[in-house]
Amino acid sequence: MVLWLKPFIMKMKTYLMSRSERVADLEKRQSNFELLRIVCMLLIMGLHITRQTKMGDYLIGDGVDYYYSILLGSAGRFVCNTFVMIGAWFLIDSKFRAERVVNLWLEIFLYSVSITVICIVIGCEDANITTLIQACFPIFGRPVWFGSEYICLLLLTPWLNEMLVEKNQQKTKQIIKLFGILIIGCATLFPIEHVTPAFSELVWFCFLYLFIGLYKRYQFFKYQWFEKYSILWFTVGYLFLCGIRVLADYLNHEGLYRIFIHYYAHYEALLGFICSLALFFLFKNWNMKSNRFVNLVSRSTFAVYIIHQTPAFYNYMWNGIFGIDSAVESGNGIIYSLFVIVIIFVVSVCVDNIRIFVMDRSIYKCKAYQLVCKRLEEFYQ
Repeated sequence: MVLWLKPFIMKMKTYLMSRSERVADLEKRQSNFELLRIVCMLLIMGLHITRQTKMGDYLIGDGVDYYYSILLGSAGRFVCNTFVMIGAWFLIDSKFRAERVVNLWLEIFLYSVSITVICIVIGCEDANITTLIQACFPIFGRPVWFGSEYICLLLLTPWLNEMLVEKNQQKTKQIIKLFGILIIGCATLFPIEHVTPAFSELVWFCFLYLFIGLYKRYQFFKYQWFEKYSILWFTVGYLFLCGIRVLADYLNHEGLYRIFIHYYAHYEALLGFICSLALFFLFKNWNMKSNRFVNLVSRSTFAVYIIHQTPAFYNYMWNGIFGIDSAVESGNGIIYSLFVIVIIFVVSVCVDNIRIFVMDRSIYKCKAYQLVCKRLEEFYQ
C-alpha cells in the first residue's frame, strides 16, 4: 500500500515545492516596479485604442472625447522606454538565463499562432496566410514588434553586462554619451524613419539598458534635482506632449503635423526620453511594501500586450467584439473605452495564468525544452 502511494506522494511533494518557489518568487519581487509595469501596459493600451480606432479622430465625437483621447494616448508612446528600463534594472545584476529567452519566444509564438488560427477560422478580415507565417517566427516575423526586439535585447545582455564591469565603465560612458547625442538628436531634429536603419529600436533598447546600468552601478546620471522632482518633470512633459498633439491637429497642416508627431512625440526623442525617465524615477523611489496580488498580475503584462496586439486580431477585437467606433460616434467613447481596456486587461491576465499553470506542468518539464535552454546557455559559456 505504501509503495503504491509513493509515486503520488512524490508528485505532490514536487508540486508543493514548485508552488512554494513560485510564491517566494512573487514575494521577493519589488512591487513598486511591478505596479509600474501594470501602469505602463494600461497606458500602452490607451495609445493603441486611440491609434487603431476612431477615439483619436477629432472629427468624430464631441470635444471632450477628443481631449480625452489625447490624454489617454500620449503617454503610450514613451512608456515603452520605461518598460525597458524596468527590465534593465534587474537584468544587469543577474546571470544570463536561457529560460527567459525561450519562455518569451514561446509566449509570443503560442499566443500569436493560436489567435491567428482562430481568426482565420472565424473569418477575420486581417487574418490570412501572411499573418500566420509572420506569427510563426516571433523574432524575424515580428508579429509584435516590442516582443521581438526585447528577445534580441535579452540575447545581448551578456555582452551588455560585460560593458558595465568596472574596467569598461569609462569607455561605456563615452559610448552612451555619443549614442545619446546621435539617437536622441536625430529623433528630435529629423524624421526618425529617414535617418535610422532597420531594427533601430534594438539599438535604442541597448542604449536604455546601458544608461540604467551605468546609473545603478556608477551613479552615471548625477542630476539629483531631476530625480527628486520627477513627478513635476513627468507632469510637465506629459502635458507638453498632449499640447503638441492638440496644436498639430489644430493647425491641420500635413507637414507641420509630421514635424510635431514624428520629431517630438516619438519615444526616442528628447521629450519622450525625459518623460519615461521621470516616470521610472517616480516609481523607483516609492517605498512600496511587497504586494503578492500586484506581483501576480504584473507577470502577465507581456501577455496582455501580445494578445491585444496580434496583427490578425486587434481590428476585430476593437470593433468586431467591442464596437469602439460605434460607441465614439454615439458619444459614449470615454466611459466605454475605459471599460474595454479594463476588460481586455483582466481577461488577458486570467488567460495567461491558465497558460502558466499548464506550461509549468507540461512544456517546461519536457526534455526538448530543457535541451534548448541547455544548448543556449552553453553558447554563452
